[in-house]
Amino acid sequence: MPIAAPLISAAILQANPTLVGPSWVQTTLAIGIAVQTWAIIPANVVLIGSVSGVVGGGAVTGKFFMSPIPLPVNAAVAGVALLGVDAQQAALAIGLGVAAALNASALYVGTATGAVGVDISKVAFANPTTLIALLVANFAAQGLVGPLAAQFAVGVGNGIATMVLTGGGVGVAVGAPGPSPGTGVSRSGLI
Repeated sequence: MPIAAPLISAAILQANPTLVGPSWVQTTLAIGIAVQTWAIIPANVVLIGSVSGVVGGGAVTGKFFMSPIPLPVNAAVAGVALLGVDAQQAALAIGLGVAAALNASALYVGTATGAVGVDISKVAFANPTTLIALLVANFAAQGLVGPLAAQFAVGVGNGIATMVLTGGGVGVAVGAPGPSPGTGVSRSGLI
C-alpha cells in the first residue's frame, strides 16, 4: 500500500488522543497531505543502495522502514522557539504518527545498475525545504495562518526530514541476469 495522507493524519491523531479540537484535526490533515506529497516526489527523498547477486540491471522494489523515535521533531520544534507543552506534545505526536504511518505503508522503487538480486538501501537525502513549503501551503489551505503556523511548519518540516534520514529498507532488484556473480548500486524513491 503506498503512502496515504489519511493514514498519516490518523496515525498522528492516534499517537496522542489527548490532543483534541478542530485546529488539531486541521493540523494533522495538513501534515498528512504535505508529507504524502513530499515523500513521493523522487527528488525529495533519495535512497541509495547496494545490490548483491548476479551481473545485470533492472528495477528495484523494497519495503521502507525508519526509526520510530520522534526526537528530531521535538528538537526541531524547540529549535524554532516553540517551547510550550502543547507544542512539544504536538511534535511528539507528529513524530510518532509519521513514523508509524510510513513504517506501515511506505515502499521504495528505483533502478539498479551493475547487478540484480538483494537490495539494501539507505536514505541519503531528505529535502526539508520543499516539505516546509508544502506544510505552509497546506496549513493555509486548512485556515491555519500567521507567524506561529509558519514557525511550526519550519520546525515540523526540519524534524520530519531528519527522521526520514534514519530510514532505509530491504528489497530486490530484478532484471535480465548475467552469467556471473556481481554487485551494483541502486537509486530509489518512496511510493
